[in-house]
Amino acid sequence: MNPDQLFPMLFFVIFVFVIGSFVVKFIKYGGFKAAIFNAPIERTAGEVTASGGQLTSLVVRVHSLGDGSADKAIGLEIVAKSFASYQMMPVTLSISEAKKLAALLESATARRS
Repeated sequence: MNPDQLFPMLFFVIFVFVIGSFVVKFIKYGGFKAAIFNAPIERTAGEVTASGGQLTSLVVRVHSLGDGSADKAIGLEIVAKSFASYQMMPVTLSISEAKKLAALLESATARRS
């Protein structure tokens, strides 16, 4: 095989592998968001809209994940939208990390009251 033909073929194989693994996750967990969290979403607890600028919005959604693992118990979906842009960042928390975050938020709001 010619070295000039090796790079495009290697690129194609890697591309198919990456896309194929995401398609398998999509089917296994039942959707796009679940595939990103690497766990099925059992339910969405709710969402909070943060105040941003006039042209931007930020939403944090809290999901209960159904993997059965304590390491993947809670999923935070952070969505930032503005004119002509959309960004979604998934954050997976264990039960203890979620409780620590809740305590920190409670502590921060208690000082403001």
